[in-house]
Amino acid sequence: MIKSHRHQVVYHLYPKSFQDTNGDGVGDLNGIRKRLDYMQRLGVDMIWLCPVYTSPGYDHGYDVADYTSIDPLYGSMDEMEALIDEASRHDITIMMDIVANHTSSCHKWFIASEHDPDGPYGDTYIWRDEPTEVESFFGGSAWTYSSIRQQYYFHSFAKEQPDLNWNQPIVAKEFARILSFWIEKGVRGFRFDVIDLIGKQIHPHRWLNFERVQEGLREMLAPVDRSNLLLVGEAGGLSPSEIRQLQEERLLDVVFNFETCALDEVAGKSKWHLQSFDPAELKMTIKKWQDEMKEDGWNSLFWNNHDQPRVLSRWYDDDIRAAKMLALLQLTLRGTPFIYQGDEIGMTNGNIQQSDYQDIETLRYLQQGGAIQSVQLKGRDHARLPMMWTKEGGFSTGSAWLQAMTDADRNVHDQQLDDDSLLQVYRRLLSIRKTEPALLDGEMRWQETPSTMIAFDRIHGEQSLRILVNLSNHSIRHRIKMGKTLIGVGDYCEEELGPYAAVLCYTF
Repeated sequence: MIKSHRHQVVYHLYPKSFQDTNGDGVGDLNGIRKRLDYMQRLGVDMIWLCPVYTSPGYDHGYDVADYTSIDPLYGSMDEMEALIDEASRHDITIMMDIVANHTSSCHKWFIASEHDPDGPYGDTYIWRDEPTEVESFFGGSAWTYSSIRQQYYFHSFAKEQPDLNWNQPIVAKEFARILSFWIEKGVRGFRFDVIDLIGKQIHPHRWLNFERVQEGLREMLAPVDRSNLLLVGEAGGLSPSEIRQLQEERLLDVVFNFETCALDEVAGKSKWHLQSFDPAELKMTIKKWQDEMKEDGWNSLFWNNHDQPRVLSRWYDDDIRAAKMLALLQLTLRGTPFIYQGDEIGMTNGNIQQSDYQDIETLRYLQQGGAIQSVQLKGRDHARLPMMWTKEGGFSTGSAWLQAMTDADRNVHDQQLDDDSLLQVYRRLLSIRKTEPALLDGEMRWQETPSTMIAFDRIHGEQSLRILVNLSNHSIRHRIKMGKTLIGVGDYCEEELGPYAAVLCYTF
């Protein structure tokens, strides 16, 4: 991984819910441009956009119909180019979301494959005469019959999202062309959606074939100049050693794993089967991944994203003190931080009425008799609530596409006026991170602590910083020396951390 890429902080935003400027209740590209000053002041270096391509919208843009055009819902290509240019003037680059495992069933490749099996795109999707018993991640069979082709096609997710056949060289060539298109527009990062699924085997069925994932990435990226790119992969099925292999070959710089996000899930069952959160498990999981990647690997650092509802609601009962603690922990660990919109103001899962849910995964789960309590914690709509800019919302002058009751006190306007707010904590932490070499490149050295407390040093040359974090809602006594404090949250003193307290200090 190119060293300078490690120093970037990525702001992940969901365009549909970030800022609406035309009153239709849906966020747009001009809304993102409007908030560039805000993101620059926050201290981020890159903006990751969830898909804004032309799409029927069955899965909110993750069913792409055209990878090189902008959906009118969000604006135009001229507005996309203006966003890239204006972001650059704010010293911010753009990362695009590349959905490489599947397309929309409306994509021209699928239409050609369905209508002309012997044509150049005939085998770009996975077709069989008879289905197998494999189920999709959204429930139900992973096979759907096409009366046009008179065969079944495979889809890991919804039937409107047919999976591409990465055994066909034309697929990698098409995506290399797509990447080059956006690089020429000035894009400097790509996040590859469920990229580990491009290596699946159908007979016998395996969701992950690492060698095939590796080869697919090689084929796609070989024609692409990667020197100025940050390459991020969503690949929850990869082991730490496999991630390090991809990083060593510069096929991916950062990989999302979801072990931390699954701490409130029953092991071996679906995301909807929940268990109580244990802060001690969080500590062990963080330490595991930091240790696994300490030599020649690099971590992704995130709490939430568009698929993962707010851990503040799931783990910490919306406590703003815990939000400050999580911010300090995230921004002092070794890796690349990804801040999801609203993290910096403590947005919660809100309170969506059952009739207002829109996510296809959630709706199918509820139709199959799923528990509403699980949906309220893990349903993806809860990660996609409109950004709170003011007490009244400030997202749109119209009726927002997704309605929910939210904590009106947690908004940008009020927190910008409060020196002790979570937003100000994020700003100070990001400023410190950029100026302290130990936080950018320093090694990790762990301190012995009680089960719900994390303490570690970041060491770079002669500089040594110490981080102490209380993951719990009760005070913890400790014997770790603290030097001059750079920033602290919560109540703490020399030998005690109060509930959700955290400190970044020198070791002397």
